[in-house]
Parts: sequence; structure tokens; C-alpha cells
Amino acid sequence: MHTHDVKGFFLLLFWHAALYALWTVPAWILLALHFAIGLPIVWFWLALGVWALVLLLRSLLILWTRFCVRHHTPVPENKNPYSNTVRDPYAAKRKQNGDQGNVPFSIEPNN
Repeated sequence: MHTHDVKGFFLLLFWHAALYALWTVPAWILLALHFAIGLPIVWFWLALGVWALVLLLRSLLILWTRFCVRHHTPVPENKNPYSNTVRDPYAAKRKQNGDQGNVPFSIEPNN
């Protein structure tokens, strides 16, 4: 993994943490229940850990898809002789009329 990929990963991870901060609400409720009724604190850490694991896996999945798109196989050369010979059907007409523009043929009569 290149250095810019690692920087991009941490930026993506922090971006997801900011976007999905509301997903930690169950963990905070469990923390409040720990102080209110004595629920074991391990449930708070477990809920927060599940949130962090989901966040990490989503970020890794996005980074992996970026890597797959960037390192694609090149398009093979077209070896069909019928589709490769004529790229511009109006090239001969343009050369005959002396046109240099994008217009395939001149509307004005030749003098």
C-alpha cells in the first residue's frame, strides 16, 4: 500500500466516523445504563467495538474497490480489419475539397 493510500484510508476512516457517529447511540445508552442500574461496562465496549469494526470494514471495502478500479487490465488492441481501417468516413471528401474544419463537406459551391 502506498503512502497516499494510507493517508486516504485514514481520511476516509475519519470521514466515516463523523458520518456514522449516530450509530454509537446504543453504546452510549448502554453506558448510561451502566451508571444507572449497574449494567456491566463490557456491553458498552462491545457495542462500541462492533461500531468500530463495521466502520473499519466499510472503509477497507471502499479502499479495496478504489484499488481494483485503478489497476484494471488494459483494453486489448482491436484487430478487426473492417472496423479499424476507416476512422473518418469524410476524410477523403474533406481532402478533396481542401476543408480543414470539423464540417464533413462544404455547403458553398466550388469555384
